[in-house]
Amino acid sequence: MVGNLKRMIKLWGIYAKLDLVWILRNISLFIANVIADVVSSLATVTGVFLLAQRFGEIGGMTKHQIIFMLGYASLIEGIRIMFFSMNNISHISRIIGRGQLDHRLIQPNSLWIQLMTEGFIPFSGSSMLFCGIGIIIYSTTKLNILISLAFLSQIIIFSLLSTFLILSISYLVSCIAFYAPVAGEEVSTSAVGLFRSLKGFPLSGMSFTNQIILTTVLPIGLTAWYPTNIILGEELSLPNYLLIVITIIFATIAAFMFKKGLNYYGKKGSIRYTDRGHRR
Repeated sequence: MVGNLKRMIKLWGIYAKLDLVWILRNISLFIANVIADVVSSLATVTGVFLLAQRFGEIGGMTKHQIIFMLGYASLIEGIRIMFFSMNNISHISRIIGRGQLDHRLIQPNSLWIQLMTEGFIPFSGSSMLFCGIGIIIYSTTKLNILISLAFLSQIIIFSLLSTFLILSISYLVSCIAFYAPVAGEEVSTSAVGLFRSLKGFPLSGMSFTNQIILTTVLPIGLTAWYPTNIILGEELSLPNYLLIVITIIFATIAAFMFKKGLNYYGKKGSIRYTDRGHRR
């Protein structure tokens, strides 16, 4: 375990250096990418922000509570981008569907270590993370919240759980690509895009039944609305441990299905390649 952790840290360092080299080779392209990344990501939460500005509250949440929620949504998007966006790590169905999993299975490092490190871009992929942190700091000052160690710990733990939940669902649906690589190549893109587009919407004004559905079967509410209310100390009809339980459930199912898909892949291989090695 300690050896694997050291190997991961070493690989993170290597990928960080490669990311920095890419930035220094073309600063103007880096700036353009950062601006495009921030604009496209913030565009997904702008609608809710403008509604909050116009009406003062949505579904019982005040304007500044909603801004905090949008900051939290931006934060977990930033974590996903910085740690898992490179080389389609968070869009694993592309790797599976294109028959590129073979390239990783022959590497000296285990597959899970590669998936935990290969997407790391701390310089070119950190803009959204800092954007989310800035929005959270702004909203906490407006809400007169005392920033304590317990408060920061909650944000860190919940944001990691929310990010891991999105990745678990992405990997779960990506198992389709093991059996139908052409049709399932972009299924993870749709799954991640669904959370990216909808996680910033408050569910407070919905019925309890809809809240249950959107925090269990389709847990979009667990990636911003639910943790925001728990962190801010708001009372909910849902249990305080729901995010942890649902994340564990989806992660367990995803791990089981992914392992099953890998066994199938090991027997059948990828049908995306012809005898000459070209992808259809």
